[in-house]
Amino acid sequence: MCATENQNLSNEKEALLFFADISGYTQFVKKHSFSWTHGQFIISKLLKILLDQIEDPIKVSKIEGDAIFFYMPIDLTFDQKYVSNKLFLFFEAFNNKKLTLNSVKSCECPCCSNVDSLKLKLIVHSGKILIYQINQFQELSGMDVITLHRLSKNKINKNEYLLITETAFSRISYFKDVIFKSNLEKYDDIGNVNTFVHFPNEMKESSKIQMIGFLDRVTFKIRMLTYSFLLKIKVLFERKQSEIQR
Repeated sequence: MCATENQNLSNEKEALLFFADISGYTQFVKKHSFSWTHGQFIISKLLKILLDQIEDPIKVSKIEGDAIFFYMPIDLTFDQKYVSNKLFLFFEAFNNKKLTLNSVKSCECPCCSNVDSLKLKLIVHSGKILIYQINQFQELSGMDVITLHRLSKNKINKNEYLLITETAFSRISYFKDVIFKSNLEKYDDIGNVNTFVHFPNEMKESSKIQMIGFLDRVTFKIRMLTYSFLLKIKVLFERKQSEIQR
C-alpha cells in the first residue's frame, strides 16, 4: 500500500452529515423559465443565507444545484446543544430571508411573486466518512454519504421538514420541546433506515389554530354579552315608555 493510500485511510473519521435542499426548485424553474434571471437571483440569495449559517466546526463539502452538502467532524469537543440549535436556525434564517425578499420585491414576475412556494428540507445522518483529495478538490465518500443522499428521495409527502436518522438522533440527543414522528425509509440498495421527522410548520399551524379558536370563543362571548346588554336596555326602555303612557 502506498503512502498516499495510507494517508487517505487516516482521513476516515466520524461525522454528522447534512443535506439542505430547497424544495420546489424544479417546479420553480419549470413554471417560471421565462423570468429565470430573477429566479436564479432568489435561489442564490436563499442558498447564501444557508451558507452564512455554516461556520466552524461545520464545513461545506459542495453545493449541488439547489442543495448544500455539509458535514461536522465528531470529536471530543462535540456540542450537542450547539448542533440542535443550529438545525432550527437554518429554518429560521431561510424563512426570514423569504420574508425579506417578499417585502422588498419591486417586480410582479412569476418568480418574484412565488417566493413562498420555496421551502427547506434538512436531512441529517451520522457515520463514517473518508475525506480525500483529487487535484484541488476535496471529496467525501463512504456508505454513509450515499445513505444521506438516498434519504433525499423519501416517502414524506410534505415539502418542509427536518429528517434525522436514528444514528444521528442518538448522537445529538438534545431536542427540547420539539415534536418528532418516527419514520421508516426503505431502499433496495442500502436497506431500511429508521428516521425521526419534525415538521416546523405544524407547530405554527397548531398554535395558529388554537389562537383562532380562542379568538372565536372570545368574539362569541363579547357578542353574547353585547346582545344581552342591548336586550336589557330594550326591556328597560319599553317599561319606561309603558309607565309614561299610563
